[in-house]
Amino acid sequence: MSGKKIEHPTPAEAFELATNHAALLRGLFLHPEFKYAQPPTADFVKPDTEKTPLPLLFVSESAQKTYVECVIPFLPAGATRKCKDIGNPWAWSDPNYKWEWEWDAQTSTLKDSNGNVQEFPKLPEKAAFEKISDVYTRGFIVGKGILENETDMKARLMIGGQTFDFGQEVRDLTNKTYKV
Repeated sequence: MSGKKIEHPTPAEAFELATNHAALLRGLFLHPEFKYAQPPTADFVKPDTEKTPLPLLFVSESAQKTYVECVIPFLPAGATRKCKDIGNPWAWSDPNYKWEWEWDAQTSTLKDSNGNVQEFPKLPEKAAFEKISDVYTRGFIVGKGILENETDMKARLMIGGQTFDFGQEVRDLTNKTYKV
């Protein structure tokens, strides 16, 4: 979507956007320094806000809010619970979790286990523009917090005032997700 007019994503663009965000969320929420008040499950997650470093907590929550509010609306209902590529980090990590849908890259469709195509919603133009604009705006902030917090005081202040090394994997996922 970069380099062109901001408009409603195609199903392939929406799925790529969701896949990239889901991978970034896995990198953040499964980071070794992210702590939980109790073991997370696919249905319930309670972060330990006292033990998780503030920058990791801020960035994770911001990236998750972007995914939930701005990316998921472009997907078929229930897709994040049914397709592993875009599922939450805890379901994704559970080898017993049952995934029902798969992305077919050849046809740019999401199909259930019976081969039925799951229709992607078409949001009104204004709503689609607002959501994609928010992805770019929030992505800029998340990207700056992850990539520049150790060298840029403004970036550090955006994530709680502390530096944090998110690791190379998260930096790479950030670049891929937000095309930084």
